[in-house]
Amino acid sequence: MHDWTLKNVNFEWELARVVLELNDSVSAVRTLVADGVTELSVPRNNAWGSSVSVNDVHEIEELPSGLKQLKIEMQSGDVIQIVAAKFALPFDGLTA
Repeated sequence: MHDWTLKNVNFEWELARVVLELNDSVSAVRTLVADGVTELSVPRNNAWGSSVSVNDVHEIEELPSGLKQLKIEMQSGDVIQIVAAKFALPFDGLTA
């Protein structure tokens, strides 16, 4: 997901679902879906400068609660963090 462009973050509060819309390296629209969301952090401090591109996606971590945590580091230096029951990732139909 390096250099993919983050287009939109949508938190469907009633469904406890977060949907991230991204454009991949060939500008195809991809979505990352998190269900059973209990936490969402979307800072936009731009410590490294303004950017809409993904720098790195950290491996999904299983928390002691049984929930999973995903961190997406943006090229701005900001880290988007989602804690959820499950994730559907935007490549090859992978889920976690």
